[in-house]
Amino acid sequence: MPLHISMFIGTYYACIAALCCSVSEGGIRFAADTTLQQAAIVLFLIGNIGNFYHHKLLADLRSDPSTGKKYVVPSGGLFCCVAAPHYFFELMSWLAIAFAANHVNVFLVFTSMTSYLSGRAVAQNKWNKEKFKEEWPGSRKNMVPGIF
Repeated sequence: MPLHISMFIGTYYACIAALCCSVSEGGIRFAADTTLQQAAIVLFLIGNIGNFYHHKLLADLRSDPSTGKKYVVPSGGLFCCVAAPHYFFELMSWLAIAFAANHVNVFLVFTSMTSYLSGRAVAQNKWNKEKFKEEWPGSRKNMVPGIF
């Protein structure tokens, strides 16, 4: 990914994080629920661990000397089911943040991230189908196993 795109995405994420922090007081809130906030912590951990794991699988593909610089079909984890499992787990983390913040604006951030990452997952799956042809299973979903 080109540096300017990475910088834009990083800046976007930082702005979104600042928005989440800024709405921690006041505004439209839902009823507080300690159980929901505890579940949000678990969901956040699962999301981050899953995201890290799938990024590690992708990084290992690039560091494998047997593959060289060529692209290879990712495998392991949920790559058997979807083109972008790391996006799925990232959204899980964003949903957890929304539950923990318990604020309508943070749920709107989650919706925004869902739209953004869904579009990227569709584009990734399309690219993979074109690049890998018969190596890429046509039944592989974009981001959410068995659904999307």
